[in-house]
Amino acid sequence: MPRTPPRVLALLFAVQFAFASLAVVGKVTVSAVPWQSLVLLRTAGAALVFGLLGVARGERQLPPRGERLAMLRLGLLGVFINQALFLAGLRRTTAINATVLIATIPLFTAVFTVATGREAYRPRFALGTLIAVAGMALVVRPERLALGGDHLAGDAMVVLNCCAYAVYLSLARDAIVRHGGTSVVRWAFYAGLLFALPLGLRETIAAAPGWSPPVLASLAYILIVPTAFAYGANALALGRVPASVVSVFVYVQPVLASVMAVTVSATLARWLGVVVAPESLTARTVAGALAVLAGVAVATLRASPRERPASKPA
Repeated sequence: MPRTPPRVLALLFAVQFAFASLAVVGKVTVSAVPWQSLVLLRTAGAALVFGLLGVARGERQLPPRGERLAMLRLGLLGVFINQALFLAGLRRTTAINATVLIATIPLFTAVFTVATGREAYRPRFALGTLIAVAGMALVVRPERLALGGDHLAGDAMVVLNCCAYAVYLSLARDAIVRHGGTSVVRWAFYAGLLFALPLGLRETIAAAPGWSPPVLASLAYILIVPTAFAYGANALALGRVPASVVSVFVYVQPVLASVMAVTVSATLARWLGVVVAPESLTARTVAGALAVLAGVAVATLRASPRERPASKPA
């Protein structure tokens, strides 16, 4: 594997910062904006950005006829269900929990590829799965089910979001090889917009007149940084280094999100005029996070530079 240029490393860190910031900024913003509106605005914004990029690069705007059903499936899994479950779950859980659980995407991708025969079963994979599941149990705390805890429902939604995105990554690989990453992402967002419009249009029309300038600024940040920039920069990095290098950087997200949640979440909530429970790192969450990351690393990282899924955008 060739040495990764420092500029690309810096870009990859910036991408993970952008993705991690969504958990923190998004957690505060969904207290002022309906999560359905956030799904619609993110999807429409990304579709516009990648549509304009396609025009500038002379790429076709719509997929070939034989690929349209596949792109509809990718948009449903990787854009609509992915974003809807993440943002709805984020409304109910903490930014730290959400980002720790997001790190399981490579694990669920590996589960799907092994189950469907795309990759061979490995004992190391099974061991990593057990370690990661134990870590998830520490973070999610299933014993809270008897108490009807809202966090448990939110954590479950984030886990299901990870499953949906993992299946999307596995199914999208062949299409990306045939048509290129930016084209497939653009078509997936176009398809996702078909589902996001009926979900969020009414809520957006009703709520938008009451959004304050700070709320609009927060929305602008979400559309520009963890959506347009993150998706575009990730695709740019994938064009310069193997996907295996890019995927390693997903493990940076929980660290960055935890630091941001503890340091800036309360300040951002006051600026937006909303009430959000303060974030804190407990020993159990830290232990669970370390177990999740260790399990994912054991199950998915290899010494060889074979291609693996890139980190997730929420």
